Amino acid sequence: MALATGGWTASGISLTDESKKKTVRVGLVFLSKPGSSWPHPKFDVEAREKEIQKLLKDGCPGVEFVPVPVRSPGDVQKAVSMKDKVDGYLVYVVTLTWPLTAAITTIAKLGRPIVVADEYLGGSGVFMVGYSRICREGIPACGVATTRMSDLVAVARCFADLKPGTTSEAFAQKCQRVYRKTFAPVGKMKCLADHVKLTDIGQAVSRFRKSRFLIVGRGRSGQEQDFLGARGTYIGFDEFNALYKQVDRQQAAVWAEKWIREADKVVEPAPEWIRKAGAVYLANLELLKRYDTDTVTMNCLGGFGAGKLEAYPCLGFMQLLNDGGHGVCEAIPDDTLSMLMARILTGRPSYVSDPVLDTAKNQVVYAHCVATTKAFGTKGPSNMYRIRTLHDLDPRGTCAQSFLPVGYMTTSFRTNFARKTMIIHQARSVGNLDAPRGCRTQLVGEVRGDIGRMFDQWDRFGWHRVTVYGDVKGPLTEFGKALGLRVIEEA
Repeated sequence: MALATGGWTASGISLTDESKKKTVRVGLVFLSKPGSSWPHPKFDVEAREKEIQKLLKDGCPGVEFVPVPVRSPGDVQKAVSMKDKVDGYLVYVVTLTWPLTAAITTIAKLGRPIVVADEYLGGSGVFMVGYSRICREGIPACGVATTRMSDLVAVARCFADLKPGTTSEAFAQKCQRVYRKTFAPVGKMKCLADHVKLTDIGQAVSRFRKSRFLIVGRGRSGQEQDFLGARGTYIGFDEFNALYKQVDRQQAAVWAEKWIREADKVVEPAPEWIRKAGAVYLANLELLKRYDTDTVTMNCLGGFGAGKLEAYPCLGFMQLLNDGGHGVCEAIPDDTLSMLMARILTGRPSYVSDPVLDTAKNQVVYAHCVATTKAFGTKGPSNMYRIRTLHDLDPRGTCAQSFLPVGYMTTSFRTNFARKTMIIHQARSVGNLDAPRGCRTQLVGEVRGDIGRMFDQWDRFGWHRVTVYGDVKGPLTEFGKALGLRVIEEA
């Protein structure tokens, strides 16, 4: 389609006389719910929405932004009912409220010009999955994920130049051009030396297909499932809790004391809950021994929230990762299988995370509440960690905030075994955030490649990615293809 460019400068700002133009009305839809776990349960949602509204009002003369708070799926109708009263929509995802993900598609299908924006370490999962879904459905839109609010304002100014007959596609293309001008350049990617000893691909495939892992708290207890040769066994919480009750509490306290002693400091959790985490760890060891495996993934958040799990497994999962096994969050086989691939190939633990994009710095933040402290393997050096509550700030939760090594190339990927596909990108580790929002470990990576390509695959592969230290995109790609996976590069 030909792109209409009359009246636009390189920055996307109209040269027409503002005094002769009618005011453009834009529905400013906030997807948010007070008390959500991201940014954190005490986050002042209404205050933040007022800040965003003022920034847009001050930065976009000629545009009237009409705020529409959407706190629940039922509230979406308020935004829909504005269709004939507004010229477009700006959807700003403030909090991690998963039931609101579908609202992005609902509003996008109204056919009005639309911009979708993310609150950094706030609404990121809903933004990434929701925005990529409308991309996959072929709905024209512009997604914005940046820590520099002037970038969002620059894109939002495009609304001021909407003309009768402007298509959503033409508008989205203009927004994308304006937004890309704000992207930080890709750095030189100079990294510290890091020799990775790799397993032969044939041997790696053989080991993978002989692997066995446990899925606790999800699925039908006792059921087994094949994943391209690897075998998953579903375990009920009843079986796990029977082992938990038999744990030696003194031995559990020894593990708690070890974790406290080795930590830089304990920030929030009380010793009682660290000891309970030690008991959960010992119960996991017994479960792994019973099924002759070293890999377990658990429905931790759901199990604890429903009263089916006595304490969180996060500290024990750190220990498993450090000792050569796998403790994996949320009972998700695709994450677990990806971690198995990384360990089999490199001999190193990997790190499941909820990635967050920041185009202003060409960075991705890999945030989660379970992480290794031995990124280079069991015999490698340990990095600093602190013992924290989880992102939901529940005082009963305990996890490690790991400050992972800086200056190294990392490779992040995830498999979708149902679709037989794998997605992969790389980033140079440049730091660790200690932000009071989002999950506790927050590894920062500078993206190698085009960060603008990383917006449209999250609905297919889910929010998570698995990060392993090492420049191993090529070998992991070869491993994936040897397992019969189609590989997609996302940056």
